[in-house]
Amino acid sequence: MKTKYIAPILFAAFTLILSGCDLELEDEKADPVPVTNPDGGDGGDGGDGGDGGDGDNALCGPEDAATILAPSESATYIGAVKTSEYGDGSNLIFIESGSITQTSLLASTETDYAFSSRSGYFYYLGRDEIDTFQKYYYSSPEAGLYQTANALGYSTREVGVSDSPNAHNIAFINESIAVMPRRNDDKAWVVDITAQSEAEFKICELDLSAYNTQKDNGDSTVTNYPPHMFAANVSGNYVTISMQRLENYTPVESAYVAVFDPTTWEEIDTDLNNEGLKGIELNLKNPQSTSIHGENLYISSLIYGSPSTGGIEKINLSTLTTETVNSQSGYSAVNITDNGNVYGISYASWQNNTLFEISGNARTEIGNTSGKFLSSLASRGNELWLGYGLKDTDQPKIELFDATDNSKTTTVSPLARSPRSIEFIEK
Repeated sequence: MKTKYIAPILFAAFTLILSGCDLELEDEKADPVPVTNPDGGDGGDGGDGGDGGDGDNALCGPEDAATILAPSESATYIGAVKTSEYGDGSNLIFIESGSITQTSLLASTETDYAFSSRSGYFYYLGRDEIDTFQKYYYSSPEAGLYQTANALGYSTREVGVSDSPNAHNIAFINESIAVMPRRNDDKAWVVDITAQSEAEFKICELDLSAYNTQKDNGDSTVTNYPPHMFAANVSGNYVTISMQRLENYTPVESAYVAVFDPTTWEEIDTDLNNEGLKGIELNLKNPQSTSIHGENLYISSLIYGSPSTGGIEKINLSTLTTETVNSQSGYSAVNITDNGNVYGISYASWQNNTLFEISGNARTEIGNTSGKFLSSLASRGNELWLGYGLKDTDQPKIELFDATDNSKTTTVSPLARSPRSIEFIEK
């Protein structure tokens, strides 16, 4: 019978990761957990919860059912960009109609933040060792709506647990419910983003401990690793959680995508004919970013080397099958525009990227991007936003392209720091 854990990629001191439709560069600090008992059975360092006590450590079930509702778009919107430089700090900027309208929002000396938006709200998620989650409205972009004593919002760390879960991104099911993958743990959270208190924030947990891995150290000890969940996505029918499954930052085991039905929170067995893990085993290892288009989930892969390898893979969530779309190089980011165009940022070496439109195993360079440091990628409709990071004499900027003909329409510059992630806030 079948038995029934972010920033990104992880080979060196820095990691690239994209959650949803934006690319982000981050400092990776997660450490593996050495143990002497391989039969412990709890599969990780944060799963036992300890002092939860109020029921919020319960696994999700039918009583927590959620209905998927697609976000609505308004006629006007804000392009919100998180910018940062490692060792210098971070902030948000707002861009409207091709011009910067607000700068230095939420300025911090910390840089490891994920950023997401839905409707007129946006959300700031402090990752490794920050462990906070705060909500804002676009017209008052520095007034946190979650009222806590430290004004930083709700905690993503389990009560009584000292280790950071490194919550990695947020995927919205509807206007009130979202899923939060936690990279250094083997439990994802389902949360209420309309919660009026911290006690109401966490609803339940999704157990991904089956995807934990172990490494035999050859000295009668083993090292347990969480599944390194790095992205959650929502289609019309399912919630997916993508996992890298690394060993000490090295992609040894196959990467997987777990698929959940939010009406019951049962994990879907995607291969009834074979024993083993329920999720979809990816063809490519070390996934970096995701982008969803209808019922197709695109995932970029990057394995560092000389040359770097990887590709872009597509999961059909209607058939629960996967295929490799392109394997000409490793890709740090992938994004799909409304018309179905597939765009990827290739990775040749550190800060040496190119933006391509990909059609099967052929690709076309977009703009004059070859050899540039491309630090973020996102789209709204058929408008593609591309972020350029600071590199030598190249200054940070954003370029906008029309995906119907790949023409460049707008350049937004200068930026004080490199654009790491891009979101769109409805007005």
